[in-house]
Amino acid sequence: MRRLFFIVLALVFILNFSAYCLDTKLFDMRNKIFEESKKIKLLVGTSQDLVLINSMWDSCIMCMSQLDAYFSMLGVFNTIKKENLTEVAVDYLTNWLTEIKNTNELNIKSLDSVIVTMDPNTKPRMEKLKGYFKEVNNQINSELNKISSIKQSLQKR
Repeated sequence: MRRLFFIVLALVFILNFSAYCLDTKLFDMRNKIFEESKKIKLLVGTSQDLVLINSMWDSCIMCMSQLDAYFSMLGVFNTIKKENLTEVAVDYLTNWLTEIKNTNELNIKSLDSVIVTMDPNTKPRMEKLKGYFKEVNNQINSELNKISSIKQSLQKR
């Protein structure tokens, strides 16, 4: 089952490699979270905070999957001709980004609620992951601003 999950994840990554967002900071953040997830996964065999480590890894995978889905949506969005663009399409992107942001906020709150860790290697990984989630949310705010300007131009039309 895990093997299938990793194959699907790798396939999604490869298919999204040619996506529009390759040059954006949001895609760079996705890659940073991917690298962090690999470092977190290495702690599974040695850490005494197994449940926390597993939860952190799951959070990374969830964030990457949500971002991959956004990149795919953006690819579809970019195929729409300007004259055929509707507010519904723009709202869909906005809602998806908001959901990613809400999920990241929940992950940050969850990590903030952890008071004691048994393994000294866990705390730095937690802090780095929280920083990445915050940075993704900042980039999402930037994307939302771009999308809101598109929506405003549609309303004026």
